[in-house]
Amino acid sequence: MLRVMIVDDHPVVREGLKQLLETEDDIKVVAEATNGLECLRLLERIHTDLIFMDIRMKGISGIETTQLICQKYPQAKVIILTIYEDDQYVTEAIQVGAKGYVLKNINRDELIKIARHVMEGKAFLDPGITTTIFNHLKQGEKNLEKEKKAQLTQRELEILKGIVAGQTDHTIGESLYISKHTVRSHIKSLYRKLGVSSKSQAVAKALHNGLITDDKSK
Repeated sequence: MLRVMIVDDHPVVREGLKQLLETEDDIKVVAEATNGLECLRLLERIHTDLIFMDIRMKGISGIETTQLICQKYPQAKVIILTIYEDDQYVTEAIQVGAKGYVLKNINRDELIKIARHVMEGKAFLDPGITTTIFNHLKQGEKNLEKEKKAQLTQRELEILKGIVAGQTDHTIGESLYISKHTVRSHIKSLYRKLGVSSKSQAVAKALHNGLITDDKSK
């Protein structure tokens, strides 16, 4: 028997979800809570396999409650069931240990399928938030590249620009009034910071990540 708890501050939502779940012979809603604190108190005395958790409730949020559940009751799996598609909520839910993130417009059959899917040890993200997650990851990638660029010194950026322009170590050194040996020392540092091992790789990474603009393409 799959023992379920529903945590939501709306009675209609809890009752509707309970009726929906208990159409299955092997699923039983053993507890209902109106907020995170009540959920944690119930877990102290009621064995629960699966918890459907809302996010925004009075007191501690569903995200904070999920984190505490995962720390104290790791055997209980949490599925966030919410109307919110915000990338911050999704990423935070995943980070604190939620096994699923589902929007409330889900239909009955899909919800039952997701519950069983999660109980098999798998994870689930609602298809409705995949674009949100994709955009969040892309933004994270851009921020990471900005950090990489910030890690490069001004001199390293100048030398990287020369490499992209196809200049030799000697030519780069002359334009910057430094020796070619100093140029090569900076290039080694560039390789290490960019995670590359050749000039061609450095050029490809610099252009792909927008570290340097290829003036020839303008």
